[in-house]
Amino acid sequence: MKTVQMAVLFTLAAAAPAAFAQAGSVQIYGTVAAGISHRTNQAGGGSLDELSNSQLFNSFLGFRGTEDLGGGMTAVFRLEGGVAPDTGVVGATVAGSSRFFNRQSLVGLGMGKSGTVTLGRQFHAGIDRAIQTLDVYNLAGSSLYSTPLALFGVNRYAGNDSRVDNSVKYRVNLPAGVTVGASYGLGEAVSGSGGDSWSIDVGQTTPTYALGLYAINYRSPTVIAASGVRPSYAVWGLGGNARVGAGKVYLHYMNNHADATTATGVAAVNRITVVGLEMPTGPVTVKTAWTHDRGTGLNGVSGRNGSKDTLALSAEYAMSVRTSLYAAYFLNRFKDGYKLDPVNIAAMNRDPAASSVAVYSVGVRHNF
Repeated sequence: MKTVQMAVLFTLAAAAPAAFAQAGSVQIYGTVAAGISHRTNQAGGGSLDELSNSQLFNSFLGFRGTEDLGGGMTAVFRLEGGVAPDTGVVGATVAGSSRFFNRQSLVGLGMGKSGTVTLGRQFHAGIDRAIQTLDVYNLAGSSLYSTPLALFGVNRYAGNDSRVDNSVKYRVNLPAGVTVGASYGLGEAVSGSGGDSWSIDVGQTTPTYALGLYAINYRSPTVIAASGVRPSYAVWGLGGNARVGAGKVYLHYMNNHADATTATGVAAVNRITVVGLEMPTGPVTVKTAWTHDRGTGLNGVSGRNGSKDTLALSAEYAMSVRTSLYAAYFLNRFKDGYKLDPVNIAAMNRDPAASSVAVYSVGVRHNF
């Protein structure tokens, strides 16, 4: 009798995962993209040839899943880790710590028409809007060469992190293609003393155009002792895209205000305008974007004012639904005080004496 009972229990245990798999679904997905690039005006005055992650598309491995809970509710999760195809490294170091799922790590509940709530490491609501509506390249580039907005809308107080830890996000779809989102990142400091952030966005998407507006705010975890002030970094932007024939034109304006982090510093302000174009021609899609960034008080230094202009131009040839070849050119030019910006100098390995960096790149991308 015991033998029969044990056999029944083992049969039920083995069947349980199969029953769950029928109620829910899990998908493995991602992108593997790599390219050969030539960079000019590198540190020391020379150039650099490298094989690396694609300049246009970040490589990553992801897992996502849903389960129908009944009554119009679903459970959702998403786990994503960056991949470096040239070395095989998975994950990344973010704000001084190693993260396997550095891109996203979240779980949540979908409540039908009432919206979706997600918890974990994820994009702020405003970054979602920039990706979906305002940038012709969807903020998908792997470096500051190709994605000049990479350091805007990020947490300057946590290593320029483009995602937010310990966050809650709510998003709901409304009539007429309108979407509204709000997110909050818990600082998780004693007595609520810092590091928290929030974001809101609203967008409308129709067959002929898309519009978006967003705001993001980060607070420093550290108070300036001399003044008792807790610095904050505020970002807002608006814009959209519209169909013109077979293509799309993009326009995006962004304003960034970073409080000084020292008692003697000044606020840094960046006013950024982006114009983009996407034009499919058969199996080839051509994209271009021009970004003009006018900065004052850069790096919190009084009188450090200047501009940065970035041109991106790419052509992608679709070999199949999942695989494509691409060629791209990027040019970054710095004027006046922007030439002294240490963030761009370090991120681009730029020769401080040079006023520009150009990148030529060719590569392959495969989606799965």
